Amino acid sequence: MKRFAMMCAGLLAAGAVQAADGASLGVGVDYSSGDYGEEVTTEITSVPVTAKYVTGAWTFKASLPWLRVSGDADVIPGLGRVTNTNPDGRGRGNGNGNGNGGAPDPVPEQTDETTSGIGDLRASATYAFDTGTPLGVDLTANVKIATADEDKSLGTGENDYGLALDLYRDFDGTMLFGGASYTMLGDSEFIDVDAVAGANLGVSQRVGAGNLGLMYDWRQAASDDSDDRSELVGFYGFGAGSAGRMQVYASAGLSDGSPDWGAGLSYTHAF
Repeated sequence: MKRFAMMCAGLLAAGAVQAADGASLGVGVDYSSGDYGEEVTTEITSVPVTAKYVTGAWTFKASLPWLRVSGDADVIPGLGRVTNTNPDGRGRGNGNGNGNGGAPDPVPEQTDETTSGIGDLRASATYAFDTGTPLGVDLTANVKIATADEDKSLGTGENDYGLALDLYRDFDGTMLFGGASYTMLGDSEFIDVDAVAGANLGVSQRVGAGNLGLMYDWRQAASDDSDDRSELVGFYGFGAGSAGRMQVYASAGLSDGSPDWGAGLSYTHAF
C-alpha cells in the first residue's frame, strides 16, 4: 500500500548505510485505524512481500501486499478517503464487492464491511548519486500497477506513476534526511483524483547496533473533497542475525487525511 511504501522509503534513507550489492527479500505487517473525518472507522492490515536488488548505484525494488480492509468503501488503501461511486464497492454489493443483482445504486452510502485480497504491485528504481561530499542524494522513479480489486475497494483500478528525490547526511551517528515526491494518480471510472506532491523530514540516531528515529510525512490531498495527509512516524531498526534486519514503527495521524494511528514491523534478509 502507498502509506507503507512511502514510509519505508524514508526509513531506508535513515539507515545511513549504502547497501551492499546483491538481492534481499522482506516481509512485514502494517496496521492502521482511523475515521478519516467520517463516522465509520476504517481498519487496514497489510502484509507486503518485498524483493530488492542492488547493483552499484542502482537499487531496484518490487512489493506486493495482501490486504484486509474493514470500513467504508470511500477509503482506499494508500490513498485515503476519496469519493468512490463504484456501486460494487466494499459492502455496497452482495456484501463483498460482488454487485447487487443488477439493481441501480445511484447514491452510494457509507459502509462498514470487510474485504481482503491482493493489493497493488509497486515497483521502483533508485539511483544514488556520488556527490563527492557527505551528502547523499537518491532519485527514484516508481510505478503502482493496479493489481488490487477495485470492486472490493482495495485499489483504484488504475496505475500511478511518480518521482521522488531524497537527501540525507550523517553527522557522527545522527542522520538527517528529507525528501520530496510527485505522483500522477490514475483516474478510474468511479474515482476522480489529482496529481499529488509529498514531502518528509526526519532524524535518525545510532543507538548501539540500531537506529532510533522520528519522521514527519506530508502528502497533498488526492481530491478536492479530501484532506492532506499529515503524520508522525517513530521507528527503530536493528540487525537480526548475520544477514537480517528488523524494523518496528508506530505512527500518529495529525489530520483527517491520515489514519488516527498505525503500527507495524518488517524483516529483511540479504542473500
